[in-house]
Amino acid sequence: MSALRTVYRYWISIVTAAVALQIAFAGYGAFYVAEKAHDASINEDVVEDGFGAHIGFGYLIFLATVLAVILALLARPGKRTVLLTVGALALVIVQIVLAWIGSEVPAVGALHPVNAFIILALFGSLTAGEWRARKMGMTTPAAPPPAA
Repeated sequence: MSALRTVYRYWISIVTAAVALQIAFAGYGAFYVAEKAHDASINEDVVEDGFGAHIGFGYLIFLATVLAVILALLARPGKRTVLLTVGALALVIVQIVLAWIGSEVPAVGALHPVNAFIILALFGSLTAGEWRARKMGMTTPAAPPPAA
């Protein structure tokens, strides 16, 4: 396997863990706000305090996914893997849009956590596939020799 494929494998693993952590940050925000509801009225500052890590980390995941796409294009792990990585980027972009719209339209916001689990499943699948390929010693197939 190429060095870039190894970098891609580790990077996609880190991004998968980051997505799981991002979901945990959302849970923290929800329980933080719920706990504060007992003390006083909820205002925008309380919500921002609870969800600040979730919001900021989400944009880092976007950047990490852009880098994953670049690494996939350079590492050439196979057409399917590259397309799935690009698909993951599309879902992350949709995730950001769902968050923006969801703050005004809660019914749309309800799709935000559903999409998060789809993103986690996709990254998890990519990660598992890369580690499985390493275990099996698979490399990117060489181009066939030119016809005579």
